[in-house]
Amino acid sequence: MNTKTSFGVLLCVQLLIVGVLAGCNTFGGRFGRGTPGDTFTDDTFTHSREQAEQRLHEVVRAHILEHQGMDRHSAPLIRRRPYFFKEYFVYPDGPDAFSIEFREIDSQVRPLMAEVQINKIRYSTRMHRRRDRAEGDNDFLRDTGVETLVYEWRSGRWWRTGAIFDAHKTEEMINGAWAPRRDETLRVIPEEDQPGWFRRTWLRIRGGEE
Repeated sequence: MNTKTSFGVLLCVQLLIVGVLAGCNTFGGRFGRGTPGDTFTDDTFTHSREQAEQRLHEVVRAHILEHQGMDRHSAPLIRRRPYFFKEYFVYPDGPDAFSIEFREIDSQVRPLMAEVQINKIRYSTRMHRRRDRAEGDNDFLRDTGVETLVYEWRSGRWWRTGAIFDAHKTEEMINGAWAPRRDETLRVIPEEDQPGWFRRTWLRIRGGEE
């Protein structure tokens, strides 16, 4: 191989390396970590960090609007063996009253997670073993607190991985007014209230303790 040929091969190799490095810097890897201006990509989707954050705001707002206007008359009957009960909930501060904390994580599959906090009021009846008694029960208890929703960014969209409702107070209706609950009433704990793997994972990511 002569000198001109060797130089040409070396130049091609250098240009190829520069191109690969430039691509990595532009996209941060397939789902690479980076600054808010970086992109999160897969084989189908390409989104900037800003677009991903804006999309979650839309998702949360739609979630809140979905439950606006619910009341005891529209409360669905829920069955969790061996019990039946009614439940509905509302977000009293409106569709735009929530906070989001975003956190980048070292993962190619899910490079971004988010914690959403919303003020929430949950209404639920006591538990009944008989369906007909649950259907006829319109005596709701009121729990007021904060709901935490956890989302992760995967395949170009947000997926909700769990939710926790932290009730600050529980009240019952007495003589037409809400008053602190007087007795320990048998009630069901919503499935989303139970701290599962997503809570432990989120706490580890945040550096907190369980």
